[in-house]
Amino acid sequence: MQSDHFDLNRCIGALSLRFSSRLGAGASQEYHERFQIGVVEWRILCHLAVEPWSNVISMANSIGLDKSSVSRALSGMEARGLVEMRDAARRKREANLTEAGLALHRQVLPIARAREAALLDGFSDKEFDQLLSFLHRLIINLPKVEEDAQSRADTETETA
Repeated sequence: MQSDHFDLNRCIGALSLRFSSRLGAGASQEYHERFQIGVVEWRILCHLAVEPWSNVISMANSIGLDKSSVSRALSGMEARGLVEMRDAARRKREANLTEAGLALHRQVLPIARAREAALLDGFSDKEFDQLLSFLHRLIINLPKVEEDAQSRADTETETA
């Protein structure tokens, strides 16, 4: 029998937001104090270390942020000499790490890995692989959530 309340401690959306917010806030504070960057800049550094000369759209999709947040962060990073920008096809701009950006990535990486190791304390390798699998499956299912919402909106429009 379903209850008449919504238990936020059993709600994937609420739990994932609480987890992400706390993890991001802690990382942002530490990275800002140590390296004068936030989590957005760190994610961009990570993305560009693997995929040089990426455009804003691919970075936004990869790191799960909106294009305007990525663009703002890139502007600040370019001003600091951490990234270089160039024009690309279809009026897009692409970014790449400079030597200073690569050096900063190398400085932050051990801290990020230590933070993740502390987070995963007590997880076996198998549990870690399961967790990754579950998270990737949730991400794959996100379009279904939007389709479901659209279906409800279409039904409401038809009955109105």
